[in-house]
This record gives sequence, structure tokens and C-alpha cells, in this order.
Amino acid sequence: MKNYYKSYYKGKISFWNTFKTEWNSIKSDKAVVSTFLSVTLLILVVYTYIYSNQIIKEVPVAIVNQDGTKMSRDYIAMLEATEGTKTITKFTDLEAAKVAYYSRKVQGIVMIPKNFEKDIRSGKQTTITTFSDAANMLFYKRVLGDVTTVSGYFSAGIAIKKEMAKGVSLDEAQKNYTPIKAISTSLFNTNSGYATYLIPMLTALIIQLVLLMGIGLLSGSRRETISTHTEFPRILHKGGVIVILLAKACLYTLIYLVIIPIQVGIVYSIFGIPVRSSLFTIYVFIIPYIFSVVFLGISISSFFKRREDSIVFLVLLSIPSLMLSGLSFPAEGFTPFFKFISEIIPSTPGMNGFVKLTQMEASFLDVVKEWNHLWFLTIIYFVIAAISLKLRAKKEVMLKKEL
Repeated sequence: MKNYYKSYYKGKISFWNTFKTEWNSIKSDKAVVSTFLSVTLLILVVYTYIYSNQIIKEVPVAIVNQDGTKMSRDYIAMLEATEGTKTITKFTDLEAAKVAYYSRKVQGIVMIPKNFEKDIRSGKQTTITTFSDAANMLFYKRVLGDVTTVSGYFSAGIAIKKEMAKGVSLDEAQKNYTPIKAISTSLFNTNSGYATYLIPMLTALIIQLVLLMGIGLLSGSRRETISTHTEFPRILHKGGVIVILLAKACLYTLIYLVIIPIQVGIVYSIFGIPVRSSLFTIYVFIIPYIFSVVFLGISISSFFKRREDSIVFLVLLSIPSLMLSGLSFPAEGFTPFFKFISEIIPSTPGMNGFVKLTQMEASFLDVVKEWNHLWFLTIIYFVIAAISLKLRAKKEVMLKKEL
């Protein structure tokens, strides 16, 4: 019992000493402080502000009206009335519209053919031709969506008028044209806003990026000065590395327990991004996420011989982490190899769970799968981090003796 209490007391002292040492290292390193503050807060605020309009409005579109009749002008008026399209009707031929398009003055071209009204009145099918750059999906979706919607309403109006001309009532004509009434309801992201889609993903991803970068910078500094074993003197004692790792993870978790409410509670509210979960539930979910990322950072920091190496590596890691999360591209489309890689990166379950909680009104039971996944990664990376940290400390002791 006495030995148990003695081990507990030493572990407690080691825990708080590690906590203080790591905190002092963070405070005294300007690069690490700026990483946590500027990247976590400033960049997310800037990104959120950039996309705060949520949806694209008044996309400039060239109208080539080769018909010039009242019916074609009515079609153009309907297109002008849409929220997303700003029509420019000064083009008389397609070539002039192409010049404007390639000079980026317009983002799409809508061409109304000759004999547009004549064909419609004679019962012939006519064609509205739309050109839009599919390389920019936002503009493409906006232009194509508005033209499709207007064409549908315009066609419905013509069909209903023809029925009414035969003596059919308005209600009957509408029922005959649309025997099936479709009701479309947008779930969660009701206004199809880009910020509502993107920012929660970025928030979860930047948690990983900033943690790995900060840990890499600190680890690189200690490797350059050969000071890991001196800053954490109990690292080579029995069970000492376990306490050190837990202290580090608790410190970084505490830092994010302060940062997360600022982002989710303040920034999201300012820019109108909904949060459909309680802060407590988000806290409970991100604990294993932060733990797993911290242990991953310590595990891979052994490969960084210099501070700068961590920045280069982790910046390169951020884009694959986003692509492999399954949110920007369906995970079902991955090959088995890339699916395996995605599952061993903490940001994959972290981002999916965070988005479900904040945007999809998921309960904690709905993200238990991701939560368990994160705890599994936490255990795996904890073991690897303990081994790598202890090996580095032993190597430093040997180097000191040689010097």
C-alpha cells in the first residue's frame, strides 16, 4: 500500500511538472503561440467571413436573343427575376458572348434560338442552349439551376394556357400538367450555403493541423537542443512516459476547451452558421479526437530533425486529410488502400462526428461509432508515442555521454 501511494505521489508530481513544462514551452515559443492563435482563430474567422454570404447571387450571364419576340423577352424577364442570375442582354450573336465569357465578364451564356415563339405556338419543341463552366461548380450549379427552373415554369405556363384555351379551368389544367406533385425539403443546410458546408469541416481539420504543427515545432526544438530527457526527467523511469503523455494530452485538450466555444459559440453565431448540438456534447466528442491527434503528433515527431520539417510535412498532410475524410468525396469511391489510410487519420472520424453534431442535429448516440473509432486510434497512437518518446530520450542520454 505504501509503495502504491509513493508511485501515485511521484506520478502526480510528474504529471503537473510535465503540464507546467509543456505550457511554458508553448508560451515561450512565438511560432507555437502564433500557430495556435493565428491559425486556429484568425484563419477560421477569415474563412468564415469570406464565405459568409453563403450562396452566390447575381451571377452575370450573357443572353443571346436570336428571336427578339415578346415570348423570348418574357423568358428573359423570368430569368432576370431569379435570385442567382444577373442577365446581360446586349449580345446579338454567340461570338460576341463568347468573347465576354472568355474575358470573364460573364460566367455563362444562354441562347434563345430563332423562331422561339413561332415554334412554341405551332406546337414544335424548341431548345434553350446554356453554356456554363463546369470547372467552377458554384457558378455552374447557379446558372444551370436557374435556367432549368425558369424553363420548367415557362413550359408549365405554356401548357396550362393551352389547356385553358380549350375551356379547362385553371385548377384542372394545373392538375393535368402535373399529376404528381413533388415536395422537396432541404435537410440541415436549408439554404445550401457554402459556409455552412465548409466551415465545420475546416474547424475539425484545423484542430488536427494546428496540434500536429505545434507539437512538431516543440519536438523539433527539443531535438535540436537534445533536451527531451532533461525537460521530462522521469521519462526513463518505470511508467514515467505514460504520465508525461497524459499530461501533454490534457494540456492541449484544455487549450481547445477554451478555443472551441469561441469558434462554435461566437464566430458561428456572428456569421449565421447553425450549431445543432450542445457545447457539452461537442466537448465529450472532441476529447478522444484531441488525445489521438496529440499522440499521433508525438509519434511522428521523431522523424523531424528540425523545427521547419514539421511545418512542411503537416501542410502537405492537411489536404489529403480533407480529401480522405469522406465529406468532400464519398468514401465508398475509395480503393481499399485509401479507405484504410483514411481510417487511421484521426481527422476522418473527427470531422464526420463534428459535422454530424454541429450541423445534422445528431445525438451523442449517433456519433458513438466515430467516438469509439477515435478512442481506438488514441490507444494505438499512445503505444507508438510511448515507445518513440522513450527511445528518443534514451538516444539523447547516449548522445550526451558521447559529448
